[in-house]
Amino acid sequence: SLTVGAGLAGLAYVTNNVVLAVTGLPVMAFALLIAPGVEELSKATWLDYQVRSHRTGFLADATIIAFATGAGFATVENLYYLRTWPDAPLLLWAVRGLGTAVMHGGAASMFAIVRQTGEAAGRPLLTTRIMALGAAVVFHGGFNALMGHALPATAGVLVLMTFLIGLVHQVSERRLRRWLGHGLDRDRNLLELISAGEVHTTPLGRYLLSLREHFGAGIVTDMLCLLRLEAELSIRAKGTLMLREHGFTPRPDQDLEARLAEHRWLMESIGRAGLWALGPVRPWHGHGAWQRRLVESESATSTTI
Repeated sequence: SLTVGAGLAGLAYVTNNVVLAVTGLPVMAFALLIAPGVEELSKATWLDYQVRSHRTGFLADATIIAFATGAGFATVENLYYLRTWPDAPLLLWAVRGLGTAVMHGGAASMFAIVRQTGEAAGRPLLTTRIMALGAAVVFHGGFNALMGHALPATAGVLVLMTFLIGLVHQVSERRLRRWLGHGLDRDRNLLELISAGEVHTTPLGRYLLSLREHFGAGIVTDMLCLLRLEAELSIRAKGTLMLREHGFTPRPDQDLEARLAEHRWLMESIGRAGLWALGPVRPWHGHGAWQRRLVESESATSTTI
């Protein structure tokens, strides 16, 4: 994310110069009105991809990736300022450089927090993206408005980000513990129903029977196998998180790669339309899809031991 942030800074630099030349705005007005939008949009594109592809399981994950992206962006920006004003006092560079780094990291974090929270709450995607980008741009623009007052601006963003990151940590920890409890019970109940052959007596079973009219008995059987496998692997993922939370390392599972291969085969067999129909009841659908990445990373570790 640091490297990506640095690359995005270069892209934003070129874009800003082009837009500045086209609009003909004074530099200060451009820094307040246009530059925050250009720079935050460049970071938001990358962060939105991270959330959309379920690489961020919790708010804390999103905040870490976002802050690292902003720090990479700020590094390139500070190098540019250093080249432009090489004779500036060292104290000014220390204050201004720190403020810029925290501002870019903070603005990116705000986008990621609002974006991830909105998705978890089921809000419309476009609305969530606009709200997230708006929060980042306002934060960035507010910092630029205090450009001539480096010390108050830096102190302000430090206080605000300390509070925000502390709040995110508390919320993320509560959600993790609640999810581990409720999610573990749900996955265990699903697995018990499938193993006991009683799933047909539940609303889930009736839903699967209704799908048989459209996909055939063979595909519905594969769907049931997929649900069973995802429930088993979800329980494993939650167990891994609980062990890590208490400082333990999970024991390597040599069969994990074979189970993931079975998972891939079942998904191919069911097809896109079948997976879409099964989506509402899958443990690894939507916000829960990040569990697959956790299990895959654990499998990669097991195969190298």
